Amino acid sequence: LNDDGKWDDQGTGHVTVDYIERSEDLGLLVADEEDHETLLLHRISADDIYRKQEDTIISWRDPEYSTELALSFQETTG
Repeated sequence: LNDDGKWDDQGTGHVTVDYIERSEDLGLLVADEEDHETLLLHRISADDIYRKQEDTIISWRDPEYSTELALSFQETTG
């Protein structure tokens, strides 16, 4: 979410959950579907920061960076 209150689209990719390198923390990784560059790496929090919106959107406020983020899935099974 940018300063204007609008979402900045960072691209389309594939989501995986795995341990962050050199850490015992689980992370959410979104890799670009074309060039496999990292679009998002987020340390998963045990705190209740995640919200489901509609059937295909998960949003949260990242406490580490004080930013609003969201993932929008193509299908509800995502």
